[in-house]
Amino acid sequence: MTPKINVKERFTDGEIDLSMSDLEEVPVKDIALLKKAYGLDLSNNRLTFLPKNFPTLTHITKLDLSKNELKELPEDFGNLTKLKYLDLYQNQLQHLPLSFSKLKDLKFLDLKDNPLVPTVAKVAGPCLDTKQCQSCAKDIVNFFVKLEKQVNSELESRNKTRQKQLEINQQKKQEEKKHKKKEKQKLKQEAAVTKKSNSVKDKSVKENSKKANIETGKQKERPSFIKNVFIVLLLTSIILFVLTSIKVEVTKNVERLTVELYGRGLEKLPPNIKIYGTQGGKFIHKFHEKTGNITLSAIKFIHDNVISKDKLDGLFTNLITLFEHIVKKIKDVYNNVTST
Repeated sequence: MTPKINVKERFTDGEIDLSMSDLEEVPVKDIALLKKAYGLDLSNNRLTFLPKNFPTLTHITKLDLSKNELKELPEDFGNLTKLKYLDLYQNQLQHLPLSFSKLKDLKFLDLKDNPLVPTVAKVAGPCLDTKQCQSCAKDIVNFFVKLEKQVNSELESRNKTRQKQLEINQQKKQEEKKHKKKEKQKLKQEAAVTKKSNSVKDKSVKENSKKANIETGKQKERPSFIKNVFIVLLLTSIILFVLTSIKVEVTKNVERLTVELYGRGLEKLPPNIKIYGTQGGKFIHKFHEKTGNITLSAIKFIHDNVISKDKLDGLFTNLITLFEHIVKKIKDVYNNVTST
């Protein structure tokens, strides 16, 4: 443990003598209070390091740290810019801080008996006398000035390289960002084209579906129309066959009307069906001619043997009236069908 020392008692004629005090730590705060002190003797102690605030003792011009166990000096040791005399004899120093380049006023430096790295040891020299120690101070400071310039140059070069690399990386990021933006715009355009294409397809499909529905409707309407026409033709043919078999004046008018309606119906039929309607009409006409006499004979037989003439004439008149009414209804239905 470092003994408690009264630094003021050790201050004489501008110098503080703390040598051979068995110190392990430097009382920097107490020393800093003595602004008039220019010399500081810390030799022959057990110092293994100097505290970080040691370089604040900028009023010191003479410093003796010989015969300690210092392994390194603070990085900013060079802030002691007023130093003219520095004794580091017999310590454990291998390196000196780069800030030694700031010790421009240094006139004496003793580095004997330190395990310095070969480069520094060669620059320092043997320091066997005052002249050699003076030369050591000058050479060491110049060496670290050059070394500092070299280090600063390398740092500047590294910084430039790093800055250039940062610019390249930034440029790459910007290019990637632009590329991503272009890709995004391209995807949007493709999506818009696809959407438009799908819209056109959907519209086309809807139009085709609508056309198909219209065509289907027309196709449905055609069979319906044909069916209705056929029904009319069938009813007309039956009435033609039944009524005109009776060779009387009223039925002849009905016959003419029925033939007319049948002919108009045939004109409305498609060519592939019209031919069958024509052949059917011819067949009915021939059959009608052959059965006409049979109908008249049957009426005569009924008149002579079953029903009196007055009753038969009355029944016949009622039938004629009914037939005329039926023909009128058929004609109305026919006209409605053929007009569609």
